[in-house]
Amino acid sequence: FLQVPWKLKELYQERLRDLVQAWAGVPVEQTVMYGLRQYTSGARLLTHVDHHQTHAVSLIVNVAQGNLSQPWPVEVQDHADRLHEVIMEPGDIVYYESAKCLHARNRPMMGKDAYYVNLFTHYKPIVQEGEAWWMQSNPPNTPEPVLETQGECRLTPMGTTEVDSTTRKGQLGLVSGIKCDDDRLGPHISPSLFQASSADDLIHWWETTGQDQSTATTTTPESESESAASDEL
Repeated sequence: FLQVPWKLKELYQERLRDLVQAWAGVPVEQTVMYGLRQYTSGARLLTHVDHHQTHAVSLIVNVAQGNLSQPWPVEVQDHADRLHEVIMEPGDIVYYESAKCLHARNRPMMGKDAYYVNLFTHYKPIVQEGEAWWMQSNPPNTPEPVLETQGECRLTPMGTTEVDSTTRKGQLGLVSGIKCDDDRLGPHISPSLFQASSADDLIHWWETTGQDQSTATTTTPESESESAASDEL
């Protein structure tokens, strides 16, 4: 945990609230902010959802990262349990419905002295006192969840890797990605095409993504909650 000065945190709160409010399409209030949190080599995060009372819409802000030998994607499952994997760069923000959509980082962070520094902030819609936001109807023009799709998704060549001209490190090779006929699925469908239909599927995914479990450090929703008292605002 890396402490953010109070005044700077207040500035983050105000500006990030404006962003998530525009994305959600409804007035929101912040419920909690965690971080900065630093993750290190071997870190993994179990698949989970967050508290529905307070975590309607959420942001992950990638503040810094380094020494990675391979990407450490954010995993989010959509309303039809299709896996999306988002590779973040410093300064990127991921918006997601954290009380509804399963999310994780099941793959261990790989690399000697690798690290990620993230800020997490959570919001809920503003409703009348005594009302539960999750019992309210969606606002007008809310896009419908993509449950049924048209066509299929397939692996397709996306380009080639290059050897660094300065260090001469790297390996020349073909890079593949996923191309879906249905554009509503967006650009982050997992190359694995994984789609969970049961708890056993999630356990199997955890086991198959554990490339180096001897050095992996598991973060569970419970351990996140235990540390929240020290870094939430």
